[in-house]
Amino acid sequence: MHFVGREKEIGQIRESLEGGKNVIVSGKYGMGRTSLIKHIANAMKDHWRFPFVDFSETPRMVCRHLFAELTGKQRFKDEYESMKYKAIRFRIVNPALHGRRKQVLVLDNVAKLSFQKADLIRYLSGEGRFQFVAIVENFISKDDFLRLRVRIYPADIITLGHLDKGSVCEFFRDLSEQHRFGWTNNEINNFAVATGGYPLRMKEVSMRELKAIGTTRASCR
Repeated sequence: MHFVGREKEIGQIRESLEGGKNVIVSGKYGMGRTSLIKHIANAMKDHWRFPFVDFSETPRMVCRHLFAELTGKQRFKDEYESMKYKAIRFRIVNPALHGRRKQVLVLDNVAKLSFQKADLIRYLSGEGRFQFVAIVENFISKDDFLRLRVRIYPADIITLGHLDKGSVCEFFRDLSEQHRFGWTNNEINNFAVATGGYPLRMKEVSMRELKAIGTTRASCR
């Protein structure tokens, strides 16, 4: 989805990372937290690398996926399939895996910080070879949130809220021009009001309109 209205957050996150800090991104489901970090990762890809891992999985699976990201071995060979958790974890902090670009580990879907997961973060952060972006669920407990912040200290917190009406109108105006919908200002305003600045709802409405116009054009051929 086209990015609008997040210029402030993008600037804050980039400033934090470039200043050597970690980042915790919070906000309710559908606010575009993961999409925002992927957008930033793409913009910084020449000098920074952002391996993404689903932190809702077990520590062993997190390490396996992270090792695959760092080595480019997306399909594990027999030797890696049978490798024990601590052995994979040890290999992840091997400097030879990292190359010249700075490494920012993106921990997505952080909902609960068990002892094992907290220990994994401590281990990865202890080597000082990684920075972190943690994307937390809005229902994470205060205690787990505090433990996470302590493990990746220093960390700035970025909370994503609803987009302002001007940004939403800009989004639908660009969509109309790109796909030649010909929406009037009144129609664009109605879309902005209906979606309420909620990115997930904006995406749903966009997909619905694209599907409808695609069906109409196909029937006219």
